[in-house]
Amino acid sequence: MEEYEDLFLAETQEYLQNITQCLLALEKDLDDEHLEAMFRAAHSLKGMAGTMGYELITDLTHEMETLLDKLRRGEIALETECVNLFLEAVDLIQLLVDNLHRQDDFRPQVSALSKKLLAWQRVAGGEKTPGTFSPQQEMEGAEKEPNGRERDIAWQKMLSAFEKETLKEALLKGEETYQVYIRLRQGSLLKSVRAYMVLKALEKEGEIVKAWPSLQALEEESFDREFFLLLVGMPRVGALKETLEGIVEIEKVEISPVKLDEDSPASVESVDGAGLEKESPGTLPGKGLSPPGHVVEKTVRVETAKLDSLVNLVGELVINRTRVLELGKMARDTALENALEQMEMITTELQNAVMTLRMVPVRQVFDRFPRMVRDLSLEKNKKVELIISGKETELDRTIVNQMGDPLVHLLRNAIDHGLEEEEERIKKGKEPLNTIYLRAQHEGSHVVITVEDDGRGIDPEAIKQKALVKKMISVREAEEMGPAEVLQLIFQSGLSTSREVTDISGRGVGMSVVKTEIEALNGTVEVESRPGWGSRFILRFPLTLAIIRTLMVQCGQEVYAIPVEAIQENLFVEPKEIRTIRQERVISLREEVLPFYFLQELFGSGSSPVQEYYPVVVVRAGNKKAGLAVDALLGQQEVVIKSLSRFVNELRGIAGATVLGDGRVTLILDIAGLLEDRRLNLGKKSVDH
Repeated sequence: MEEYEDLFLAETQEYLQNITQCLLALEKDLDDEHLEAMFRAAHSLKGMAGTMGYELITDLTHEMETLLDKLRRGEIALETECVNLFLEAVDLIQLLVDNLHRQDDFRPQVSALSKKLLAWQRVAGGEKTPGTFSPQQEMEGAEKEPNGRERDIAWQKMLSAFEKETLKEALLKGEETYQVYIRLRQGSLLKSVRAYMVLKALEKEGEIVKAWPSLQALEEESFDREFFLLLVGMPRVGALKETLEGIVEIEKVEISPVKLDEDSPASVESVDGAGLEKESPGTLPGKGLSPPGHVVEKTVRVETAKLDSLVNLVGELVINRTRVLELGKMARDTALENALEQMEMITTELQNAVMTLRMVPVRQVFDRFPRMVRDLSLEKNKKVELIISGKETELDRTIVNQMGDPLVHLLRNAIDHGLEEEEERIKKGKEPLNTIYLRAQHEGSHVVITVEDDGRGIDPEAIKQKALVKKMISVREAEEMGPAEVLQLIFQSGLSTSREVTDISGRGVGMSVVKTEIEALNGTVEVESRPGWGSRFILRFPLTLAIIRTLMVQCGQEVYAIPVEAIQENLFVEPKEIRTIRQERVISLREEVLPFYFLQELFGSGSSPVQEYYPVVVVRAGNKKAGLAVDALLGQQEVVIKSLSRFVNELRGIAGATVLGDGRVTLILDIAGLLEDRRLNLGKKSVDH
């Protein structure tokens, strides 16, 4: 079974996430569709765990499934305590999944939680509704026989118009209709083989009109250990039952007559455009659950290591493509140049296709937060609604995997001391319900993620006073700072305006961590605030971290790569256009004053030579802009980012390195790091070039 373990882990995460989302939705609005989805997820999870031999997960999901069945039947009202119990079960299953090979260590916890789930069932009245057909009732050994009329109606709702016509024709021929119920032994292996043997036996006695789960599900073993079949014909019931009971690992067989109303309307369309049945949300025989339709597999699971290897190989191909193209131009052979142009086009398409494989929707991270916000709001006794949009926005997988922690910090801080208690909001004339907005959207070659709340906001004066007390800024700096600059101080380590330290926030390290982790992903973070009315954090991330388009520039003997996403424009500046304000060089660009730096001086490689004009790259990161003077602009080039050694990866202003087509190694600039680094404002000569 070890070969299926990775698949089990991946699918279990999806089922647990679905259950959590449905629970949070049900807490706001009781919807039968969410209950059905939860039941299906718990049922599927139980079946998978049983097949893999994970006893504790099977037992726990079985109790969840039973309680969910009572909820669907209306025997239990869904209260907050019940939601909490289900969430506790989800957490425990997650713990079991994370420790698959140490299951017995958690047997006491599973036993205790199972008793809680059973207690809720007893509170509901325990017995099933009289007359309701349920295979579960049979498994529990109840003496009451299923009500035949209920069973007939259940099948009636499932049949398509075509299937009803088939039954009518059979009745005219004098044939009869039977339900065949099969239950396999607990822990049965090769379930699809047993189902196949049953089908073959039935086909000798008549025609199988309908199956639940579907025949596709039986073939793929997407069921627990029981299934139903609708058989039409003139079977020898006694002999057929004996034959079925003789099949290995079949625990129980029941064959019951079914009588259907000829004139009742079909509740299911016969066939859709794809040739697949459209099942109605009617009641299944005894299960009260819509049968799973045939689903065409649209995705293939691939190990991330294989995907990373493919991306690396394409990266090497891009590097060598540049080198081959340069050599081809030197050869001055028309036929060779044409072939190389074709190769460049194909490799570019391959590169784009591979980069698309790295893209995943941000929902993988966003789906975690409704549960977290719900739990924190209960803990802090604040009414909070989380509104999420743009979950399908795609980003590089590496960024999505690492952006979760910064978002957790922002959301936890908002709930802890950004949002207000109900009484405080009412006094301010606000709605009693706090609202947090989490949005994702494309903006050019970046993805922008916004975390916004309608709480207290951030008071710039309070931040400034705290920074002065902690001696993070001088009195003169405080006087010169605008509100936007003051708000950036919250990202300094040790600065917090929280009135108390809690287990959530208030120690003054969270926002510093947020900024560090975002910048490690070549991203930027900005903050906006309206004191008393809320705050907004804006995170910008590049679409990908693997292969990027850059502008190659030369400074002295060195060549640097500047990401195109960070470039606003290129221009030429004459020496007389460079001015000095407060001992800092600036240039004027369309009535806007920009800081001006010689890139060669920033990296300590000497002074730039005096020229008639300087090529200048105007760069931008967040709300900061500057002009970087270089010796020459060499043109755009796609490069593969290579990580630097751990000894130098802390250097501000350097995002990584790349290998050029001629084999030279060049540094890729981190514009956000350069513009944030305060050393840029220190020690510069005020002498104009």
